Amino acid sequence: MAKSSGIVALVQVFQMAFGLVRNKVVALLIGASGFGVWSIFHSFIEMCSSFSTLGLDQGGVREIAKNSESAEKIGKCIFTFRAAIFSISILAGALIFAFAGPINDWLFDSQDYVLGVRVVAFLICVNGMAKGGYAILNGVRAIRYLALSQIISAVVGSIGAIAVIYFFKESGIPYALSIVTVSMAVVTLIYIKKLRIKTVVPARGEFRGILKSLLHLGLGFTIAGIVASMMTLCSRGYLNSHYSMDAVGIYQASWTIANLYIGIILTAMGVDFMPRLSKVCDDNCKVNGLIDKQIEFGVCVASVGAAIVMLLAPYILVLLYSSEFTLGTTIIRWQILGVMLRIIAFPFSYAIMAKGKPLQYAFIQVVFWTGEFGLLVLFSNLWGFDALGINYFVAYIGYMLMTYLACRHNSRYAMSVQTRRIVACALMFIALFWAICMFTDGYVTYVLGGMLWCVQLSVMNRILKRVMDINIIQLVKGFIVRHK
Repeated sequence: MAKSSGIVALVQVFQMAFGLVRNKVVALLIGASGFGVWSIFHSFIEMCSSFSTLGLDQGGVREIAKNSESAEKIGKCIFTFRAAIFSISILAGALIFAFAGPINDWLFDSQDYVLGVRVVAFLICVNGMAKGGYAILNGVRAIRYLALSQIISAVVGSIGAIAVIYFFKESGIPYALSIVTVSMAVVTLIYIKKLRIKTVVPARGEFRGILKSLLHLGLGFTIAGIVASMMTLCSRGYLNSHYSMDAVGIYQASWTIANLYIGIILTAMGVDFMPRLSKVCDDNCKVNGLIDKQIEFGVCVASVGAAIVMLLAPYILVLLYSSEFTLGTTIIRWQILGVMLRIIAFPFSYAIMAKGKPLQYAFIQVVFWTGEFGLLVLFSNLWGFDALGINYFVAYIGYMLMTYLACRHNSRYAMSVQTRRIVACALMFIALFWAICMFTDGYVTYVLGGMLWCVQLSVMNRILKRVMDINIIQLVKGFIVRHK
């Protein structure tokens, strides 16, 4: 678990570094208001990407991996997968291009970005091909090619995007985002060709059967992705109308930082966790055991990084963006409480999908995202700008409970005593960090926080060694030696 997650995590860190540099430069070049426009375009692209693939990229990883032992089966699966994802992406792009005017009015309440929305329509087509490429590389377990393609596309995309923003400022935002997406699609295509997988055209009946299997798992991810992106856009629109575009930029920057480290951990764990879970999905005992192990590993690794982000939030905002964004410090600290609950809920949500319950998964996601937006509106009206972030924490309390109850129903899950103790220990440290950050100031905050972090690091490392027989230092050393 640690080895496979570690490889993916290192790639994620590399991508994160270039993404943060890109965001930093963009924020400095166009300011908080311009960064708000950037975030709205980015959120819109994410929303469109959710339905432009109908979850085929998610289902594709599983189906390709299942058929990877047979050259004929994998050839048919990849042919069906690529044909379907390309067709759906083209259709989605055409619809966005046709309705560019109304979409522009909805997103920005002006006519300044109609051309930008049309550029995004092209982007959606390319994005589908990029996602499909990553799914193929992941499905055949070409980890080296997957890692290299992500690293190269991150470098090329970031440099190209910064250059466009430098010369064209805010008007170049859609084109800058296009460079990021196009580089992903081109690089993945190059590495897929290196695999020399021979595609096989399936019969009509086989095509329908493979497509049905691909869509089944993707259904829940599709619905959840669309709702999440729509609610994100609604929340950004509300902040713009209720406060200003500066507030949109600050909230987006705060959300990015709060979820940055956790996002790396979740992505790294997800690449390995879903296939393993799917193989034993009919054995409740094994499913529950995997859930417990994943939670234990996740909270130990995540809590240490989350604590540092909470403690150093104002400095991270200045480092990654500018001093204009430090108003987001309190937002980050509330959101960190939510992302720790997200780590616990992550294995539950994957177990729901592995059990073949896409509608159950989608229902929970819809309730969570609509609830999160409703709480954003409620709390900001009650307590103002400083209340932003509390909505995220409260919403994740509900999300964790819903996913837990779903797993209890699906596989009779009950958290083991050992897992409960580890979770309680991790959450206790996060709660203490939150109290220090919220009720002290100046050097006292950082002295107390630094001392507490050393204690936390020692305790979490001891748990990893004693309970999971994981020596992170040895794993890192071994990886470096193997890849010299």
